[in-house]
Amino acid sequence: MSGVRERLKRMRPVSLGAVLLAAILFPAGAAWCDNYRHDSPASPTERFSIDVQGSGRSYYVHFPSGSRAAPWSLVLVLHGAGSDAPDTLSMQRWIEASDLNGFILVGLEARPPRAWLPVNFRFNPRVWNSGDPGVQEEGVLKNDDVAYVRAVLDELGRRYTIDPSRVYATGFSSGGGMTQRLGVELSERFAAIAAVGSLRAQATAPRAALSVLLIYGRRDPVVPYDGGTRVTPWGDFPGMPPVSSSIAAWAGDLHCGGDAQTTQPGPLVQRQAWKDCDGGTEVQAVTVDDLGHHWAGSLPDGMKESMAGPQSQAFDDTGEIWAFFATHPRRGTRPQALETAVPAGH
Repeated sequence: MSGVRERLKRMRPVSLGAVLLAAILFPAGAAWCDNYRHDSPASPTERFSIDVQGSGRSYYVHFPSGSRAAPWSLVLVLHGAGSDAPDTLSMQRWIEASDLNGFILVGLEARPPRAWLPVNFRFNPRVWNSGDPGVQEEGVLKNDDVAYVRAVLDELGRRYTIDPSRVYATGFSSGGGMTQRLGVELSERFAAIAAVGSLRAQATAPRAALSVLLIYGRRDPVVPYDGGTRVTPWGDFPGMPPVSSSIAAWAGDLHCGGDAQTTQPGPLVQRQAWKDCDGGTEVQAVTVDDLGHHWAGSLPDGMKESMAGPQSQAFDDTGEIWAFFATHPRRGTRPQALETAVPAGH
């Protein structure tokens, strides 16, 4: 574990402000996407506002269709840099999964580094304060996104009867890094997390045991599988560690015993699983050989293959993540309320 932590310390910090300035002067970000915003019908979600650190933040809730009894499972979804919650919930098919499986779905939303300016994918993207040393812009670092998630969880607990043994978080890219931060710093609030296309930046261990699923594309230029230079719309960042460093950090911190069990659920997919971890938890790492920096199995995201690597249908991230969550509740917890509290209109 000491080697993993040393590599994390050596990850080179770069100012996002400098990257954004370069993007304005040299708009290379245009080459990344045909139309980054996913063109789809309005998502059937309700927007809520919440005050965090004296500033207004937003989140989106989709209540599953059909009649089901409380308590409810809860899934938080964190978008990637430059995206937003409604697009992500729709593009990654989370709304379909919520309706089919009966869990409350919540799309969280990061703030841009310059909150007083319009959000823009190239020049002012929403970015999570995940601890990524490549993001050192003051406007990002001042956002306490852990406090934001804690406040949202508290508010949801007052509004709905949530089953605390079935609270989960998942995210992609910047949102995946933030999901891993939540797994460390808010571990007592989650039964399991799943992070796609991201690295863990935290060297400290989680306070409570939880199950972890990590998904990587072998052809991802933003999170290079074997380490090296990260290529993004906002600049290139050398010295990134291999994805194995994040996998090893979780397996080590959760004291997973023995070697991983390796299976091949598809011709282009490899799964490693450590089942003998603290508190009956499990760590899984999935590699998709033909996947770039995308959410596998999603609707087209508009990111060009020449820059972000290929999309893949060889794996269904959303379906597999929910299957992992459904089979990994936290043990020994009870629902927080005695009766269902559902807002009008649901």
